[in-house]
Amino acid sequence: MMLRNILAAIVGYIAIVAVLFALSSLVWLALGPSGDFQPGTWEVSGGWVLFSIVLGFVGAYIGGQVCASVAHDAKGATILIAMMIVLGVVSALIPVEVATGPRPDDVSMMEATMSASQPAWLPWLNPLIGVLGVWLGSRKLRA
Repeated sequence: MMLRNILAAIVGYIAIVAVLFALSSLVWLALGPSGDFQPGTWEVSGGWVLFSIVLGFVGAYIGGQVCASVAHDAKGATILIAMMIVLGVVSALIPVEVATGPRPDDVSMMEATMSASQPAWLPWLNPLIGVLGVWLGSRKLRA
């Protein structure tokens, strides 16, 4: 039973990553560098921050649903929530090197991901969004 809950949390986390990658790619394609960044800089735009928050919640919600559908009981979602907290805090604590100088008009999605400068509070908000999304997503199927 516990092994199934651990597996459910891992599958839920993989679902979150897959959803975030797919949705972020769509936003990147829709907005492009000029919509994702402040003009001429590597600082993300307010629109990108808003999309990031919404997409983070959607991904976590779907991941919570996936986890709950695989898990033996509610402990699967609890494990996934713990994973979200630990990985989110570790990610927020890791220093990120951002590009300096002016941003070229045409950059790849990978370059943008590696070079973007986001608000300092956003990495700390992400685990909270993840916890809320997983909790709500897993709760719906358990009710």
